[in-house]
Amino acid sequence: MAERPLADRLVPSLLDRLTDDNPFQQVEPREARVTSSVNLRYSIQRDLEWLFNTTRLASDIDLTPYPEVQSSVLNFGIPDLGAMTSKSAEEIEDILHEAIVHFEPRLIADSLLVSIVEPNKPRRSNRLDFQIEGQLWSQPLPQALYLRTEFDLDVHAVQIAKPRQRGS
Repeated sequence: MAERPLADRLVPSLLDRLTDDNPFQQVEPREARVTSSVNLRYSIQRDLEWLFNTTRLASDIDLTPYPEVQSSVLNFGIPDLGAMTSKSAEEIEDILHEAIVHFEPRLIADSLLVSIVEPNKPRRSNRLDFQIEGQLWSQPLPQALYLRTEFDLDVHAVQIAKPRQRGS
C-alpha cells in the first residue's frame, strides 16, 4: 500500500514541531513529523486551555487605533474572566466561539458550536460549564471533537475535561 504524502497526514502544531523532546538525538525520526489522532486531540485541548486562561491584550489596552494588533497573536486570549460574570450566556458563547475560530485553525470554523450547559440554571459559586463541539481538520475525513469545559470565575481559571468522541 502506498504511503500517504505528508500533506495528507496529521501534522503537529508549530509549537509541538519546534519543541525538542529528545535534545540529545541528532536526527529526528520520520514518525516525529506526524502525529496521531489522540495526540492531536490532546494538543488542541492544551492549546484551548492556554487560550482560555490567557487574558487578551485588548482587555487592558484600547486597540481600536491598531486593527492589525487586534487581529494578531499579540491579542491572543479572551477578555478578562472577571468581567464575564456580568455577561449573558449567549455573549459568553459568542466570545469563546470567536476566540476559537481566530486562534485554533485545526478546528473547522463552520462546524464549531460553543454552548453553555444549562444556561438558565443559576450559577453556583461563579462556575460556568460549557461544551465545544466541532470537526477537526483531518485527512481523509474530518474527525468529531467534543470537549466539556469548566470556567471557575472565582479563581479565574479554565479546565477542559479529557477529550473524547461524542457519544463515548
